[in-house]
Amino acid sequence: MLLAQPGHIDHIKRKNAGLVYRLIDQLGPISRIELSKRTQLAPASITKITRELVEAHLIQETEIQESGSRGRPAVGLMLNNEGWQFLSIRLGPGYLVLALHELSGAILLQDKFDVPKVSQSEVVALLLNHVQQFFARHTQRIERVTSIAVTVPGLVDHRQGVVVSMPYYGVANLQLGALLHKETGLSVFVGNDIRSWALAEKFFGKAKNSDNAVLVSAHHNIGAGILVDGNVLEGSLGNIGELGHIQVKPFGKRCKCGNSGCLDTVAGLSEVLAEADNLVRQGHDTLLDQNNLTIDSISEAAINGDGLAIKVVSEYGHNLGKAMAILVNLFNPDTIYIDGEFNQARQVLFPAIDESLKAQALPAYSQHLTVESAQLPARTTMAGAALVKRAMYDGFLLIKVLEG
Repeated sequence: MLLAQPGHIDHIKRKNAGLVYRLIDQLGPISRIELSKRTQLAPASITKITRELVEAHLIQETEIQESGSRGRPAVGLMLNNEGWQFLSIRLGPGYLVLALHELSGAILLQDKFDVPKVSQSEVVALLLNHVQQFFARHTQRIERVTSIAVTVPGLVDHRQGVVVSMPYYGVANLQLGALLHKETGLSVFVGNDIRSWALAEKFFGKAKNSDNAVLVSAHHNIGAGILVDGNVLEGSLGNIGELGHIQVKPFGKRCKCGNSGCLDTVAGLSEVLAEADNLVRQGHDTLLDQNNLTIDSISEAAINGDGLAIKVVSEYGHNLGKAMAILVNLFNPDTIYIDGEFNQARQVLFPAIDESLKAQALPAYSQHLTVESAQLPARTTMAGAALVKRAMYDGFLLIKVLEG
């Protein structure tokens, strides 16, 4: 006689509980009968799972009046997020954001800090100190904290919670998840900022109804988060989507990665400003002030029809579009969401991007593709919220919460 191994049983229990929780979150209020139909789980299994979730105050019952029904309202299930919280941290070049979230993802309170460029050991001390001070400062608002999520730029092994590389701070192979868990006793999730941000757009932003999409972060460096069948592509080091290192200008400027003509060398914001400054110095007719040349001023001038500014923004858009066309040909997304300072001149930027996409992407893919601004801001702690929600959906964090 063959017996299932306990580990397999625990895995199945975790997955089933996560699936039920996810459906209640996405479709609630929903009846137990409907849950059984959608999950293909036996009614007895649904009853057992939902009873545990109700007893843990993670879900609650409510009446639902089905259309056309004249009888007693049915009993539906919906999430009960009150009192359940987590801490989401966004560490970027020169800044730190900490936010207390409700388990639904809603932000309860948020603190922002400028931080110095420090060494690896100082990064750890800085984070631990800020976490401790955050909990101490907001003790009256803290209830049942389930976990901590941290998103950072660079290479991240999200499965192990290791920051493999974060160049700005000189970080290498930092066991960040383990260190924070040791100090707090909480489950810790660590992710690459852009890939986690793309997942946040799926859970909380414009991509809710799109399973196949691309988020492009176009700031000082260019990166992308790619959603395929509703899941973000990460790889073992969270490094899928390095859009800034796609070559768009052969024999161009040497990139810090060692190659030439990468997108970062022509579309990074410092490079765009340098190109605009060079054009102004050449004496071209323009309203731009060489002594006050910023992304904002270039965008405003482009909107107002300044020829030189339009050229700068359009060329920037064409270069972005060249790299994005490769992603379109590979993944055939429905939508590309862009976040960047030049979005304020979208009436000039987006047509330039679209022109490159139509010229270089497969027509069958590009003709139905839409390009939009991302909904969530660049420094959002919702990126960390997405990691927590994913951990609840796959059952990993959910089981830990149920077990106390």
